[in-house]
Amino acid sequence: MRPVVASVPYLNAKPLIYRLAEDDGVELVFEVPSKLPAMIDTGQAAVAMASSFDAIRTPGRKAVAGVSISTMAQVESVRLFSKVPLKRIRTLALDQSSLTSNHLALILLAELYGVEPKTRTLPPEIDGMLGECDACVLIGDKGLTARHSEAIVLDLGSAWSELTGMPFVWALWIGGPQLDRALADKLRDARAWGIANMERVIPWASKETGFPIERCANYLTQTMDYDLTKSHLAGLGAYAEFLKKLGHVPRPEPLVLV
Repeated sequence: MRPVVASVPYLNAKPLIYRLAEDDGVELVFEVPSKLPAMIDTGQAAVAMASSFDAIRTPGRKAVAGVSISTMAQVESVRLFSKVPLKRIRTLALDQSSLTSNHLALILLAELYGVEPKTRTLPPEIDGMLGECDACVLIGDKGLTARHSEAIVLDLGSAWSELTGMPFVWALWIGGPQLDRALADKLRDARAWGIANMERVIPWASKETGFPIERCANYLTQTMDYDLTKSHLAGLGAYAEFLKKLGHVPRPEPLVLV
């Protein structure tokens, strides 16, 4: 039986999955980040490009070494929109598709702006979210394209960089017992091929998402980062410590790299 590889459906994952989409040795499926952990837990997926928050909170998770979806600063596709000055946010609509970004937004609001808003989890539509709350979080392709004429916009990647000076790891290839070295090697090979063949990945990503080729090229080659180095792991560790500090996780779980 072919292992099931589950990915987010967003533009940012395209360099990691182009090769997998053509690989008869795996079954590639798509789901939003908030639903991917359950696919690992039930064994429905051998590995998923899942939330770094899930890796931190869940015992027994394994992650593929050397691969992530990260940024060094600005992320563009994970943003907070607010109708009021950021220090006056009292209610925050969280994107129901998200795990990592929702918690990051709460960390940044607490650490940089001294606010701890009440939260509601809502469908990712900016007008509806801002109709019910002072501010909202949007991720992925909707986070990249959302507009609101009256909103203050906070790029969560830039804000994390301001707070820590570290990379931020948004997602990892995460698995349970089915994630072995052979599958991890396949995912590392797919990443290496995608990075080396962006001239093929970018037109495909544009066709898949509807974004112009120029925007895909800039976003995938200038904004996104697909490494998982010591500095990335340090950034992940800092995120885990903030989660613990604010009580979002009782204690961070150690990450086992395959």
